[in-house]
Amino acid sequence: MHAEIQTILVPAGAEYRAVKRALGQSGKGPKVVAIPAGPQPVRQFLEAWEDRSQLQGNLLLIGLGGSLFPEYGAGDGVLIEQVWNGYESGNSEIHECDRALTTQLAEQLGITTGVGVTCDRVITTAAEKRELRDRYGADVVDMEAAALLQALPHRRIAILRIISDDCHHDLPNISNAIGANGAIAPVPLGLSFLSHPVAAIRLIRGSLKGLKSLETVVSALRLKSMG
Repeated sequence: MHAEIQTILVPAGAEYRAVKRALGQSGKGPKVVAIPAGPQPVRQFLEAWEDRSQLQGNLLLIGLGGSLFPEYGAGDGVLIEQVWNGYESGNSEIHECDRALTTQLAEQLGITTGVGVTCDRVITTAAEKRELRDRYGADVVDMEAAALLQALPHRRIAILRIISDDCHHDLPNISNAIGANGAIAPVPLGLSFLSHPVAAIRLIRGSLKGLKSLETVVSALRLKSMG
């Protein structure tokens, strides 16, 4: 039995474009909705979303994420079963994805399952990643999943993350490049890259590999849904 996805939620920008390329120009398949980066922008986006009919049926949140597990590297996919809230002080809640939908997608795509944690900033150091791994037992860190599950507690939601950065190396600190609305500011991003050129090259390579894998996975999902 193939999992039918009605709506795909994906961060705006390169990730959104990768998903659109994978689905092609036929107009068939799930509705694709671009969302902002970060838990607070996601919450505000959902509160202001007028077309609630798009939230019916099976929802898939998809995009890049950071590895907290030593065996996961750039390009690997992980379907999230549970997500910790790691961005609200004193509120370490865990949120459940739809188990049946997640299991169907894992079998359909041949992708492993794991635990996630959502933070309100990009985690850039290997030390911070080890700390998150030790505290939550999580495999992947992102910036949207827990906020989505918290805002839509009774929806059928699956979450698929493609790894863009491993847990062994530090990244450039790009927190200042992400605005309060979740948009990326090019100038602060470029300055951060110039300050840490080796780490920047590693991040760019990992992101490109992750985006390619993201496109491949969505293409496989589309073809299997049509089959």
